[in-house]
Amino acid sequence: SKVLFPIGQYKKSEVRQLASEFNLPNRNRPDSQGLCFLGKVKFDEFLSSYLGSRPGDVVDAMNGEVIGKHNGLWYHTVGQRKGIGKVMFPLATAHGPWYVVAKDQSKDVVYVSNRYDEDDFAKAR
Repeated sequence: SKVLFPIGQYKKSEVRQLASEFNLPNRNRPDSQGLCFLGKVKFDEFLSSYLGSRPGDVVDAMNGEVIGKHNGLWYHTVGQRKGIGKVMFPLATAHGPWYVVAKDQSKDVVYVSNRYDEDDFAKAR
């Protein structure tokens, strides 16, 4: 009934091994990108209830074209691929996959790219 945090010094494989050694009930649970403490609450609903919304543009980092509208920077993380399509215009999604490459808080802009080039990402930041 006691938990000691953080466990950041361990690799995931080591944490899995420890969970198995201690016969923890979640030892065989698959990896998740979600937030375990939310339970059945959806991530966007959780954020919305605390942060609300602040819409802005989704911009192609390569050409500056507005290709979507988001509901708040906090819904997106740099490197994100999953879920970004739902805030993009339909014609743009056809040219994916798209990744969040930068965010500009002062302009409420999420920059995305369908290319993987670190130099291009650096330009967008």
